[in-house]
Amino acid sequence: MSTARRDRRAGEIEHGADAETHLEFIDWVEANPEDAMLEFRAAGATEAVANRTTATIGDWALGGDEMGAEREHTLEFGLPPELEEAMGYVEATDRHEAIEGALAGLTACINGTIVYNAIREGIDLEGVTTTVRAPVDLRMLFGIHDVDRAHEMYGELEIDVEVTGDLTAEEKMVVRDYPKRSPVYTLVTLEHPNRPTVEFEPTA
Repeated sequence: MSTARRDRRAGEIEHGADAETHLEFIDWVEANPEDAMLEFRAAGATEAVANRTTATIGDWALGGDEMGAEREHTLEFGLPPELEEAMGYVEATDRHEAIEGALAGLTACINGTIVYNAIREGIDLEGVTTTVRAPVDLRMLFGIHDVDRAHEMYGELEIDVEVTGDLTAEEKMVVRDYPKRSPVYTLVTLEHPNRPTVEFEPTA
């Protein structure tokens, strides 16, 4: 990105960010891809009740350097009470389910991706609302289907994005492709072959 283009945005605050500084950061990422490599992490520990987990988000890494030692965000996962009651829970409670958490993260990432790229390309939009739906077949989860039928677990992922703003026809065409740049969209829509490492500890 040219210095002249950045200078034209000097002093502009867009969506709470200084546009010139934001563009400088993008230039830094382009020039230093290894230093700009992010690693985000999360950990989850089971609670006494089945499928209830307390997850924590804290430290992360940038270019191999550890960051966020003082960060600590806690998320409590579970099920809607109607499902817990149907599954025999003695004391049903209402929590967001892990799939809902993943879908919420997808909406946030798509929204952020669209706004970031609108700033980058000088497109003036007011806001973005993303809605995601995912039909889920529980049979593999409960051992009715084997894992070789994993591809049958989800129906078609529905993603609806509403962009508010007086955009030109050309700008609308550009913005329509922004969601595909989302890191979480890539995480959930592309294959990432993986074999979890499972370790065993004796009861204390």
